[in-house]
Amino acid sequence: TKEPLFMRRVTIAVREVNGAVSRERTIASGTIYRVAIDGAPGRTQLELLLEFMPLGLFLFITAVYDIFVGSAVLFVATLISMAVIWGLYRRLALMAIITGLTGLLATAATVMLGDPMYVKLKPTIVSAVFGLILATGLIFNKPLLRPLIGEDLNLTDEGWRVITRRWMIYFFFIAALNEVVWRGSNAYFSEPHRADEVWATFKVVFLMPFTVVFAAYMLPLLKRFRQNESVPMGGGDVFGKTVPAEAGKKLSPTVRPARLGQG
Repeated sequence: TKEPLFMRRVTIAVREVNGAVSRERTIASGTIYRVAIDGAPGRTQLELLLEFMPLGLFLFITAVYDIFVGSAVLFVATLISMAVIWGLYRRLALMAIITGLTGLLATAATVMLGDPMYVKLKPTIVSAVFGLILATGLIFNKPLLRPLIGEDLNLTDEGWRVITRRWMIYFFFIAALNEVVWRGSNAYFSEPHRADEVWATFKVVFLMPFTVVFAAYMLPLLKRFRQNESVPMGGGDVFGKTVPAEAGKKLSPTVRPARLGQG
């Protein structure tokens, strides 16, 4: 599809046979989505695979086996994803690096110590840290969102303040919501595997689509606060070097929620 905003629900199910009765059991479900800016082409299938493969595998394996096997698969898949992205583009945003490294530490701790608390705490800790970083930037009037995402969005100073403030609120909200979901599911379900599955589903099925919807909500603000209309959004790097318009379109054609700490 060429639609600038595209979403499609996907369900993974397995067939179970019990005697003469055959039925399908849903293992996992999620949403495939794409957001494009200014009519630019959406991210390619390879980009989608690289960004969502680790979380998709985590949900699937957790549902089929348990959160410990799922965490081990997530660890390996994250390493592969980061390596392939670096090999293709020779760049990783600071936010993606922080998210990836903390994810590796959390999954390794969960597997080695046999406690799912670490992988469940990771979104809380990472989101809270990003929120604090952005809050600090607002206090000292520094657009710290810019080095975190690794791109110059070609915004005015007021634009950076507005966008930073909204992402700060988003990260604090996600940190609080993650705590409510994982601690609440642990308290509600007596079976640990069921609680783990509920949290994993929340992380993949709700959190990622919510991030994309929030990023799409930011698009009018990005256009409103553009500093130079002749330079496309993303038409510069974090060191303030402006690139040609055509190159800028190639650098940042889409909203990339994976750079916003949800990997």
